[in-house]
Amino acid sequence: MSIVTTAQAVPSRLFAIYASLFESDAGELKDRIEAWATPPSLSGRGADDDGESTTTLFSNTLQEARRIGLVEDMDEKLRLTADARGGGKKGHDSEVHFLDYMKRTLFDPLRAVETQQAGFMIALAWFLSSNPLRPINFSEAPQVGLRAQIGDHASKTELTSLNRYQNFLYWARYLGFATIVGGRDADDQNARRVIPDPVRAIEGALAAIFAESRELPVEQFLTRLSGIFPVFEKGSVREDYEAMRLIPVPDVGQRLSVTTSVALQRLADRQRIALTSVADAPARILDFGSREGRVSHIALRT
Repeated sequence: MSIVTTAQAVPSRLFAIYASLFESDAGELKDRIEAWATPPSLSGRGADDDGESTTTLFSNTLQEARRIGLVEDMDEKLRLTADARGGGKKGHDSEVHFLDYMKRTLFDPLRAVETQQAGFMIALAWFLSSNPLRPINFSEAPQVGLRAQIGDHASKTELTSLNRYQNFLYWARYLGFATIVGGRDADDQNARRVIPDPVRAIEGALAAIFAESRELPVEQFLTRLSGIFPVFEKGSVREDYEAMRLIPVPDVGQRLSVTTSVALQRLADRQRIALTSVADAPARILDFGSREGRVSHIALRT
């Protein structure tokens, strides 16, 4: 099981448990956390003759929180693990610490395997290789397209049903890699679309990428970015995904994906970075769909 395959383990529910325990170093009674985390409209649904709730909203979310290392049991209480707390104290912004822990867990290949979350990065590598100029249907599971791209490796993404696919999309959006747009159309049909959009994820990594220098050759920038998020070009998970393709993408070592290219250009448009092309310097092709560009150096702007 994982955050993709456990239907109840959406970001808001895992964070609700985390935030509830963040304010208490000594932990809280499990029943109290369940009362806080389970909406009253659902807490009694399906109750048995003894009045015990059979809803799996809390129990399955808690199971995933344990699996991913967020919480531990202490007598009859639950508390955050020291690693998940990350030095955070009562009164701090709990969501900052929650996001930091989730990123450290999900984007470290070894930790992802240990916590049974490895499928998330493989799915994200597929997602970021998609074209943001052709938004993806939120309500259509991608199994057919995945099998066409990577054959029997498709199961490694864990995107084997619509529910799992949508869970993945919620996490991709929460972590800064996706935008979900739209609602219901005139026929009351779900018309939501998903756009691969890693602008927030890249922007959040800029301080670490440029910690030692305010300008980097593009290859060094990509090396540092993929060291934080291995799902980008030059990252180990992205390269593993590219190796799974039944039909390899041409010029994969010289050209950036449309998703990465558009994200970098948007950050440049926002004055967060500067993209330059120095003659005779090693460069990457920026693919914008209808046109191309060239970048050899990326600088942090103030």
